[in-house]
Amino acid sequence: MVCAFIVIITLCVLLQWLYKINEEYYILSFCARRVRAKDDRSVESIAPIPKGRTIFANCFDLYGKDGVGIFQYHRRLAREMGSSYLIYSLGAPIYSIIDPVNAEFVLNNASLITKGALYDFIQPALRYGMLTSTGKKWHTRRKMITPTFHFNILGQFVEIFKAESQKFLKLVESQPESIISLSELIPRFTLNNICETAMGINLDELTEKGDRYRESIKMIERCFVKRLCNPLLHNNTMYKLLAASEDAPFLKVVHEFSSDIIAKRRVLLKAELDERRKHQSPDDDIYINKKRRFAMLDTLICAEKDGLIDHDGICEEVDTLMFGGFDTTSMSLIFTLLNLSLYEDMQELCCQEISEYIDDPSDLDITQLSNLKYLDRFIKETIRMFPPVPFIGRQTLSETELPNGLILPARTQIIMHIFDIHRNPKYWDSPEEFDPDRFLPENSMKRQTYAYIPFSAGQRNCIGQKYAMLETKTLLIFILKRFKILPITDPKELVLFNGITLCVKNNIKVKLTQTSLVRSFNVFKMVCASIVIIAACVLLYWLYKINEEYYILAFFARRVRAKHGQSLESIVSVPKGRTIFANCFDLFGKDDAGVFQYSRRLAREMGSSYLIYSLGTPIYSIIDPVNAEFVLNNASLITKGAIYDFMQPALRTGLLTSTGKKWHTRRKMITPTFHFNILGQFMEIFKAESQKFVRRFENQEESVISISEHIPRFTLNSICETAMGINLDELTEKGDRYRESIKMIEKCFVKRISNPLYYNNTMYKLLAASEDAPFLKMVHEFSSDIIAKRRVLLKAELDERRKNQSPDDDIYINKKRRFAMLDTLICAEKDGLIDHDGICEEVDTLMFGGFDTTSMSLIFTLLNLSLYEDMQELCYQEIAEYIDDPSDLDITQLSNLKYLDRFVKETIRMFPPVPIMSRQTLNETELPNGLILPAGTQISMHIFDIHRNPKYWDSPEEFDPDRFLPENSMKRHTYAYIPFSAGQRNCIGQKYAMMEIKTLVIYILKRFKILPITDPDEFILHSGITLCVKNNIKVKLVLRK
Repeated sequence: MVCAFIVIITLCVLLQWLYKINEEYYILSFCARRVRAKDDRSVESIAPIPKGRTIFANCFDLYGKDGVGIFQYHRRLAREMGSSYLIYSLGAPIYSIIDPVNAEFVLNNASLITKGALYDFIQPALRYGMLTSTGKKWHTRRKMITPTFHFNILGQFVEIFKAESQKFLKLVESQPESIISLSELIPRFTLNNICETAMGINLDELTEKGDRYRESIKMIERCFVKRLCNPLLHNNTMYKLLAASEDAPFLKVVHEFSSDIIAKRRVLLKAELDERRKHQSPDDDIYINKKRRFAMLDTLICAEKDGLIDHDGICEEVDTLMFGGFDTTSMSLIFTLLNLSLYEDMQELCCQEISEYIDDPSDLDITQLSNLKYLDRFIKETIRMFPPVPFIGRQTLSETELPNGLILPARTQIIMHIFDIHRNPKYWDSPEEFDPDRFLPENSMKRQTYAYIPFSAGQRNCIGQKYAMLETKTLLIFILKRFKILPITDPKELVLFNGITLCVKNNIKVKLTQTSLVRSFNVFKMVCASIVIIAACVLLYWLYKINEEYYILAFFARRVRAKHGQSLESIVSVPKGRTIFANCFDLFGKDDAGVFQYSRRLAREMGSSYLIYSLGTPIYSIIDPVNAEFVLNNASLITKGAIYDFMQPALRTGLLTSTGKKWHTRRKMITPTFHFNILGQFMEIFKAESQKFVRRFENQEESVISISEHIPRFTLNSICETAMGINLDELTEKGDRYRESIKMIEKCFVKRISNPLYYNNTMYKLLAASEDAPFLKMVHEFSSDIIAKRRVLLKAELDERRKNQSPDDDIYINKKRRFAMLDTLICAEKDGLIDHDGICEEVDTLMFGGFDTTSMSLIFTLLNLSLYEDMQELCYQEIAEYIDDPSDLDITQLSNLKYLDRFVKETIRMFPPVPIMSRQTLNETELPNGLILPAGTQISMHIFDIHRNPKYWDSPEEFDPDRFLPENSMKRHTYAYIPFSAGQRNCIGQKYAMMEIKTLVIYILKRFKILPITDPDEFILHSGITLCVKNNIKVKLVLRK
């Protein structure tokens, strides 16, 4: 009873205390100090207070919203409140101003220059520069930087604006009509300008870094929104704990970019000042030269020498000026060009005015711009409707009384919503309508001055406003002198959202049409109309006749015929293409996974070998073993398909890509180096490399390893030491670069497959070869290093053998040492059977084939061992039965491992390392099924689909090694399993590959149990030169007890 009584009294006292304190502090808003009104008026009579989403005032109003939601939230409050309003959020009142009277008071109040707490969210990116600093630091920096944007200095920047505008036009002027993405091109234009004017650095050599900088700024704006809408992240300490690590990569890119700019400018400025000292008298100021542009960054660097700023301060201001100089101006330019496209009559007025005052834009100077009154009003109206900075913030440092009678306590946040001030119907007639004439002097005269503040106002107004207008007008003049701007993006579909600046989710596009072309075309079409009609009739008749033999819409591909007048479709399916141009553009725009899935889809849908027409040639796609057998055993069909031309920049014309006499000669030369007796000598290398592989993991009970990373290194080391006679231990770094370059070359290969423009070698060299050149250079340098190193070693070995062998011995064969394929080529060079370029071709071919294809087979084999535990156990038991110590392993023992052999074969059936092979006909060729293929027909044998053809394999998607038991294979078509091709051009390295795979598997299974990590359901297979997988495939190795 006593305790209950005490609790009741305590509660009453607590409630009384909370009631009293709540008069001064809004307790449920985390004790935010309340705003008062003068003369005891109610606060609500002056500033409406919108109800929050929860009982905690407005603290959680933005929680969970994205940038669009935040933007719409403020617009809704502005509409519903109708005047400046007050909200309480997380311990602080926020006064949101949407009228110019209050905005004027705040912006002109010397005690209200401290930026709001909101700007803390920007500081990780922009640090404490002119935008975010306050007090003495802000005054000093403002005084230092403002003169660099003086009217006289701006005049010198016009040359840069003109040069960059000219570059912009070059992107589109070669075409009569161009649809361009303003959202992509304009930010690049404005960043180039701010860097070359204010920073004194041309970005032509830093294009890629500039692109990454802009992308990182986008991500930083998202980080800003993320903090804005999550109360947990408002506090800097909580933000650093919970989310800062996610944003760190973008901040790093931004700060590294600005640091590069500063470092580069320091070097250039020093050289310029040294040069000027030579030619100027002691009385001249070397920091001002009327004949050159003046960079803001120069001022900061020179001020550093006077002790007025340090390096960190320079970084702060460069970060701030670069962001402000490109992002805000970008948005203004994007919306201005969009509005020009939407309001055709107003665009015409701008064009007429420009034509009247400006003859040649290349002679443009700053004084001419003042004549363009209508263009000026058009830009101002655009910025009124879409201010690049939709809000600005201040905070009170002490209690502050506003003219309307509100008394704001210290730390009150003041947000001036420029977007809503600019659309306030009390100050703007029909504010949602676009009307440049509202900025005529007679229409502006009575309007409140602070109803239009896109560049802020007062002490902290934007120092770059004249710069921005000058840059905007220059580009518009260049564009409108040459193009008419037509709309593409529908303004009703625009989705605006809040970032640090006003942003739009849409990719805003316009169409640029050359004005001279439009005028010329109107005259031309009247003169040529009748000629065109007659020519069209003649052409149509000719096309009708020729289309019987050639598929005209497939760029005159010669038609495939059927024997004895049968219909083509009765023998082979012809899938419909994506466009009217047959299958020419079926792969256009697809990535490597899309190319792979396209072929698989056609195999499923067609159900049998099918025919497509693409870019002037028929392509017969074989997915059955009967047709594959005919092609692979036909001596007249050994010429590789045109698709192998895409590999030639990397592999040149070696054994894989050559044909005719050259291929026969090389095949005869190289085949003996993979003879069974020679392969037996490679076993020591396979064992040594396998031992190296397992040694990395045997000191740990469990190891999760990426076989996508480790296996290619293993197979490259093996092929180099066996076939090339070179140990890669001293070339590890070069080997890693070689493998990475091969990956990029495979991407280049897919890029050519999926873009018809690149099919032609000449077009490829003109348009894309330069992008691929670094990777090709790396691959060819690596193979050249291998050859050079082997030449030295072979000479020493042969010299040594000559000393110790009799004249009757063949110094090129020594049963006590391994035989390198490269040795054969070097010795053949001495006999004139091959030259140095030929050796390079074969080394490139054998190295790629010997490491990349075997890598994929090994990766999938180890993966399958991890997935099928019972089968792994059978492999292990078999190995334990026949092989006691792997270090004593020899080639004959491998033949005992029947189950392991079947397991590897089943893996390669499901995941053939080369999923497609190609041939082409040199003459008209008749197939057993009655198809007659014209000369030049491409024949693609889809091994992946042959291996999974349900007509020849029961349950082909299931993994079953026993399908390779003799009794199960007996009735199966021999060519239903061709992972190493077949016929004359079969793979000479198939026994080599199987021996290498089995050796490593034996070493691993003797020491480890393999457990799965990668989920096979998440696999994304894709086409390269070989079968590839996008995933990083991992397994767990558990040491056997």
